[in-house]
Amino acid sequence: MEIINKILGKNPLDEAMMERIKKKIQDILKVFGDYYQIQTKTVIIENKENEYKEKEERKKEIDKYKKNQEKYYKKRFGEDSEVPNIPNPPEKEAKLEVMTEYCNKMLELNFKPLFPRGKMEPLKDPELTIELNRYALRDIYFDPYAVYIIKSSKGDKAVERERRFKEFEKLHKALKKELTKECVLPPASSKIGARNLNPEFLENRVNTLNEYLQKISAIESVKKNEAFLRFIGFYESPDPLGDQIFEAAFRKTKSYFCCYGDFKWDVPSDAMSKLIIKEVWYTIKFDIEGKLPKVETARKTTMKIVHTSIAKIIDTLLPPVWDTAEKASKSLRETVFKVLEKVIETIIDTKNKLNEKLKESIIKLFEPLRVALATLFSTGVHKIIPLIVGPFSYVYKTYQEKAEKFILDSFKSGDKGILEKGVDIMNKIYEDIIKKFEEKVDEDLKIILDELCNGVNYSLLKNCFFPMRVIGKMFADFIRIINPKHWSKVASTMFEYKTKLCQCDGKGVENILNEMERNSYYEMDYESWRMDNGRYALKYDIYRFSSDLDSIADVCFDVGGKVIKKVFKGSCEKFIRKFSDYTWSFSVKSDDDKKWNEKVDEAMFLAYQDAKHKFNKECGIILKEGICDILGGIIVDKLIEEIIKGVEPVFKTLDNIIPEQVKDLINIEDMAKDDIEDILTSVFEGAVGDQEKAFTEELDKAIENCQL
Repeated sequence: MEIINKILGKNPLDEAMMERIKKKIQDILKVFGDYYQIQTKTVIIENKENEYKEKEERKKEIDKYKKNQEKYYKKRFGEDSEVPNIPNPPEKEAKLEVMTEYCNKMLELNFKPLFPRGKMEPLKDPELTIELNRYALRDIYFDPYAVYIIKSSKGDKAVERERRFKEFEKLHKALKKELTKECVLPPASSKIGARNLNPEFLENRVNTLNEYLQKISAIESVKKNEAFLRFIGFYESPDPLGDQIFEAAFRKTKSYFCCYGDFKWDVPSDAMSKLIIKEVWYTIKFDIEGKLPKVETARKTTMKIVHTSIAKIIDTLLPPVWDTAEKASKSLRETVFKVLEKVIETIIDTKNKLNEKLKESIIKLFEPLRVALATLFSTGVHKIIPLIVGPFSYVYKTYQEKAEKFILDSFKSGDKGILEKGVDIMNKIYEDIIKKFEEKVDEDLKIILDELCNGVNYSLLKNCFFPMRVIGKMFADFIRIINPKHWSKVASTMFEYKTKLCQCDGKGVENILNEMERNSYYEMDYESWRMDNGRYALKYDIYRFSSDLDSIADVCFDVGGKVIKKVFKGSCEKFIRKFSDYTWSFSVKSDDDKKWNEKVDEAMFLAYQDAKHKFNKECGIILKEGICDILGGIIVDKLIEEIIKGVEPVFKTLDNIIPEQVKDLINIEDMAKDDIEDILTSVFEGAVGDQEKAFTEELDKAIENCQL
């Protein structure tokens, strides 16, 4: 009997503990229910505002576009010439056929030629790509299990989903009639349901499940199957507005309970269950841990019992609350939509006035901290900047001395072998800089931060020093994101078309360029999708360093997105587009004696110079913006709490600004919290901007003088 008790364990949740759990769950549901009603109005109003602003912006863009076309026409045909009626350009989402027809019409009317050039082949539908390359452990304290992270993309849309193995089994059954014999799902780890969480086993399963997904996603009927689309996250929601309202309310609820981190979910009830379980565990954690058996088997069994008990309470309390909130929201939506049609302009005007009043109050309250920030920048920048910039300076100089020659030679010759030599050199530099950041920068930075911290009296600013101690690790992960191999994949695709262009002798250039652009952009999108893994690694590393760095991990994740979008995609797009433009321009020039091959070589070289300039410019911008974002992420949350206390008396005076007909649609306090964050971010940028000259001088000096 004693042996059986050791294996089975028992439920440590007594009656009093169960009541505490119920009370906590009810508190969470009450907060969520209140937010859900508030966010119903807020989200609908925001959507209507955005729709109104987009229409106004569209009008301005069309007016500006027509003036430019008119100016071009008169410059070409004389100031006294009568300008034909200029048709409105198609929407950005217009189909290729509509865009092509419009461009041809503009050419017929002798206006400035627009992209796309000449005749275009129809664009193919974007391919669905799926990748499963990592796993994660969930519910480590309760009942540990593995989830497999699936990333899917199609065109501009990209989603991520976490799936357990039993969900793969369920999908396999649903698709059984459509699958071929080659689509074999790997077997379960145990027939009796025991979980194998051995890292080697899980890594192997990641590979086998990825192979399985690749096979089933290649079947046309599977790509359209509802169960499959739900599984990978590409199923179109029947109520997108409802999802948007839920996400806003859920985000507010998480913030209220200071619950950070990502929650992956398919339906709202999944997200709420995960949030409740996490919060309940924090409530009872210390009381439960002392009652758990020391024997590992019994401990795991007991935790499963605890988890099951909490899940049963959630299953009882959540559905009626969710149903009530959803019905109330849908009823409220109809009322809000009717009122908004008449008062949207009044709401926008009122919000602008409220924002100005809030800004005045916040800047006054923020002034002491702004002075402290300026002092911190002026005293610390000359110590920290050389340390961070030094490795980048080393990379830039080494690239110019050792790798750039190979890169330029490969562009001229179109030889992928020469390109690979340059990339190999870059990879060695790349590994070296990662090592320097992870070791030398972190070590030296700790000494500097200790000195600076002793000289800062403002308590909120002291909070920013702890996260900065891992800045070397953070920058090393940022560098991992932009591995040179990603760039070489795009360049290799362009080389293939450069060869075709050289062979065409200037004929059929537009079709080759259009095909080159489509495939190069596809390669660029695919590589940027793969680079996204680096963002997750960065976020995970910061989470792992300390649970107090949740907010900074989220900020760094966002900055990583900017690196991918602006540095990688921005410079790649510049390279692709400029190569097309220069080549097209050379193909229509008749007053040039150069050979066609020489023109193509020159087009690629000029495009490279433009892309290099874009790369350098975006790196500089992100460095400055990144400092603002990271500083903001470190102390903004605490600062908002302080600022709101000081601003609360202002709310009563602001109430007089709101016209009677929109008072029910504007929640000043809720709106103020969002506006305060935006205003503080702007003020942070201003505080950094005040030191911009010193910052820039120190940056230039560091790049010029740093020797590693």
